[in-house]
Amino acid sequence: MASIKFLKEQSPMVSILKRIQYPKNYIFAVYLHDQTGAKLASLSNKGEKPLRVLPLKMGANFDQKFGYFAIGAPSKYLKNLKIHDFHIFGSINCPSSFSKIAAIEWNLRQFFPKKILNEAKKIFENYKISKNEHRIAKPFITIDPDDAKDLDDAIYIEPDKSKNNPGGIVLFVGIADVSFFVKTNSTIDREALKRGNSTYFPDKVIPMLPEDLSNNLFSLKQKSPKKAVVVKMHLDHRGYKIKHEFIRGIITVEKNYSYKNFEAFLSDCKTKKTYCVYKRALNLLKQSPHLKNRLNLNLAEKKISLSSEGYPTHVSEKNSLRSNELIEMTMILTNLCVSQTLSQSITKYLSRYHGMPDKHALKDLNIFMNLNNLTTIKEKQVTSNSFNELLKHCKYPEKKDSLSNFILRILPKAKYSAVKAGHFGLNLPLYCHFTSPIRRYADLTVHRSLAFALKWEKDDLNFMEDHKAICQIINESEKKSVGAERESLDRYSALFMSNRIDEYFDGIVSGSSRSCIFIKLKKFPIEGVLLKKYLGFKSEKKRSAFKYGKSKARDKGLSTGDEVRVKLVSVLPYNGSITFSL
Repeated sequence: MASIKFLKEQSPMVSILKRIQYPKNYIFAVYLHDQTGAKLASLSNKGEKPLRVLPLKMGANFDQKFGYFAIGAPSKYLKNLKIHDFHIFGSINCPSSFSKIAAIEWNLRQFFPKKILNEAKKIFENYKISKNEHRIAKPFITIDPDDAKDLDDAIYIEPDKSKNNPGGIVLFVGIADVSFFVKTNSTIDREALKRGNSTYFPDKVIPMLPEDLSNNLFSLKQKSPKKAVVVKMHLDHRGYKIKHEFIRGIITVEKNYSYKNFEAFLSDCKTKKTYCVYKRALNLLKQSPHLKNRLNLNLAEKKISLSSEGYPTHVSEKNSLRSNELIEMTMILTNLCVSQTLSQSITKYLSRYHGMPDKHALKDLNIFMNLNNLTTIKEKQVTSNSFNELLKHCKYPEKKDSLSNFILRILPKAKYSAVKAGHFGLNLPLYCHFTSPIRRYADLTVHRSLAFALKWEKDDLNFMEDHKAICQIINESEKKSVGAERESLDRYSALFMSNRIDEYFDGIVSGSSRSCIFIKLKKFPIEGVLLKKYLGFKSEKKRSAFKYGKSKARDKGLSTGDEVRVKLVSVLPYNGSITFSL
């Protein structure tokens, strides 16, 4: 509900009076209209059958359109439901709609209010670096994905020249100083808290902060002086951290690299000597007692390549390069330094808590291990490194991938906590997030905590008292972003497979439920389902095992990790469902 004021020689002024929630009888769906009639297909539930509805007037014009539809029974004598009202947002024939569908479905804040954009523009335009600000004169570099725009971390590594640390290195990590600009309870801060984090889709980003800030003022672009918090760490020849300190000032990034481009420097130090110390630092960090026992599942992320029109041209797994590993380990070490400093102060801060799997999850894991003739694990032996050992002794690549995915599924989700907490996956007794303040609100709050602890800023009582409420909000927003990103990838993957109907693929059984069996393809990192009720599957007592029906040579039991050849029979890109047969 809104009021509109028409002003002379100015644009109309619109004021929101009340936000009206969609009634319970509204469904988020796509309207399908053909010769057989009209249907509403859910955008949220892959297994739900479309609802038969009475055709809309001029229904052919609304075919393939999605939005909210209010439905109800027209009378007790008619079987089909009637659409009483609808709000259309777009067409499923446009691939850019897939991210939009995910954002609407997960209730993400897609647009910034005008007052937020104006405030961000004002901060961007008014900030000038003063002559008195401390400059950290080191040639920092950034290493990020090739399409990244919000560059919030930079590194510089040099040999430690002190006599008491032979073979050691000095590691500088510069993080964008977002908390200097975004103050507690400002309008931008309140909006950032509502968003909780940035959300990344194949075709776009929904940022936590307006682009004037996230992609410009804060982003550590080369040859552009930026405010940053630098963590300076001294490591010995074993990778053990001797000491660390924090510096607040101005850094200038010498060069922005992509992971792929910087990989060349880590591969060929003889002809490319500029970053030789970075390669030595990588080897040193790998053996660091702070890092070597972290859980390493080696699960690659899915990458969707898009054409200029926005259609998926390829679905692949992102290669994990040594440059990725270098940045990952330096960021973990930086976060550890911050958590150690804050834990020794009276300042409250948000921890990143990750607990160990419970006994029921471990029981499921041991069932999986038995079915695949692998060594089981005892509850008392469970550490992140013990899982690494299980993976190390798994000889077959397909089984190893299945085991990695199974371990990932039984692990509890990491959460933000208002109390000091450790991280099971990283095998660290204390941990927090600090290195991504442009895209995560948790990191922004930790920056504020550090500024208070080091007396860079005066304590803010409102900020100190709100940590528990902040955790509740950002844990929920993280869950929504993860769900939206996953479902957007599913829809693009389904669209990519839509012209491959009736083709055969080799796959791996990745799991099962009461109604279906999950198949991950070998050719592409794409997962679909075999529906048991159509294939005559018979459940076994063991959770991870099942049997084929009467088909020839298919009477043996199958379990997660087994190979199977399947035929693609159905794809629905609008909800991301992919269905196979044998």
